[in-house]
Amino acid sequence: MNPVSTANNRFAYLLWFASSILLVTGMVLPMFSFHKFYIFNDTFSLLGGVSFLLQEGELFLFLILFAFSIALPLYKMLLSFFLVSNRIKEAGHKTQTVKRLAIIGKWSMTDVFVIAVLAATVKLGMIATIEVHVGLYVFGAGVITSMLLVHKLLSGYELKPV
Repeated sequence: MNPVSTANNRFAYLLWFASSILLVTGMVLPMFSFHKFYIFNDTFSLLGGVSFLLQEGELFLFLILFAFSIALPLYKMLLSFFLVSNRIKEAGHKTQTVKRLAIIGKWSMTDVFVIAVLAATVKLGMIATIEVHVGLYVFGAGVITSMLLVHKLLSGYELKPV
């Protein structure tokens, strides 16, 4: 086996492991605290915020946040794992997985963008303030490392525009 490809595979595994841990940890750690009128305080993680939206009947916001901030990143990590672990042997399936990963990779920063828009809409000056917690930074680091992983995994393929 070529030592360079072994080192590249180890690096890809490391990126996959790091981004998976960062994404999942970022989803459960507190991301924001909302302070309204200096009396009411709420602290939310991504999972807590999404489940709160569902409980409050905000189905549209729930679906958007769930899809872009939880489902797509987890699906991207699953596809990445199949490629990193070399579990897909048939060339046609591997090419199809790479194409799916390329499409999902284009939406990688959407989850962070959605959270930023949510934070911006909640920040209401004197009425309410928002305090950012470590979960947002950990989740952002997970998104960035997963983007690096996808870039590394796709670098050996020539993808034709759709």
